[in-house]
Amino acid sequence: MKLSFITDEITQDFDEAVLFARQYGMQGLELRSVEDTPIDSIPQNRLTEWKKQLDDKGLAVSNLASSFYKCGHTDKAVLTEEMEKLKRLLDAADILGCGTIRGFAFWRQEGLCAAPEELAGLFEAPAKLLRVRRKRLLLEADPSVNTTNHKALAKLLKLLDAELFGAIYDPGNDIYDPQKESPYPEGYEAIAPHMAHVHIKDAVFRQGQPECVKIGTGLVDYPGLLSRLIRDGYDGWLSLETHYRRAAVLTEEQMRLPQGAAFSAGGKEAMAESADALKELLRQAAGRTL
Repeated sequence: MKLSFITDEITQDFDEAVLFARQYGMQGLELRSVEDTPIDSIPQNRLTEWKKQLDDKGLAVSNLASSFYKCGHTDKAVLTEEMEKLKRLLDAADILGCGTIRGFAFWRQEGLCAAPEELAGLFEAPAKLLRVRRKRLLLEADPSVNTTNHKALAKLLKLLDAELFGAIYDPGNDIYDPQKESPYPEGYEAIAPHMAHVHIKDAVFRQGQPECVKIGTGLVDYPGLLSRLIRDGYDGWLSLETHYRRAAVLTEEQMRLPQGAAFSAGGKEAMAESADALKELLRQAAGRTL
């Protein structure tokens, strides 16, 4: 398995993110917002500079962690804007040599999730672009969208073309799931047939509310999960998206739409802790599966 991290979890400075990846023995970066700018709005000449820098350092871009389709699904103007965003993301992916882009299944209404059959048709236009551009859109289960957990996401993905769409498995998001899906094994087994990328975060409940913590100290069974990934032959990316800060708790809005300097503040030390913890958990898991 290869390790990366979402860079704005620690910094808005690309050079600092590259240095961190090298210091912690990671093979790649996952990009969401850099220089206080969403990845789809970074100038192409800047992306070209970054690609050369990554090549020189032996690093890859593991995924573009966009907010595509993290929006309402009934406003045609909004959907048109999202398609323009996807075009920009595809251009960025081409420049950065990345084959995948993150997406979602639209904001859910309070207490109500749209049916997979209602949502599936809205992925027809993205599918046409993805096929032409030879990229894959990886959808993520998130408590703020219609697919609040991996079981729900799997139902939607069964209606979509598997060559063009896959899943990001984020076990930490299950701690926030209003349906209370267990991250592992329930969430994993539901999404495994569609899984193409893994986000790593952990969380506990404090005063009845979920809060992100250092990897391996929360409610996700990472010893069991990492051992299972090894046994199942997963050889893709494990990408740290900790949402953990040592001296603060992210706001609800920062959790819903993470980006920018205020989001990155205080994340470097927390990410360092989690990177070390993940590597140790992987070492132990490898020992158990020998």
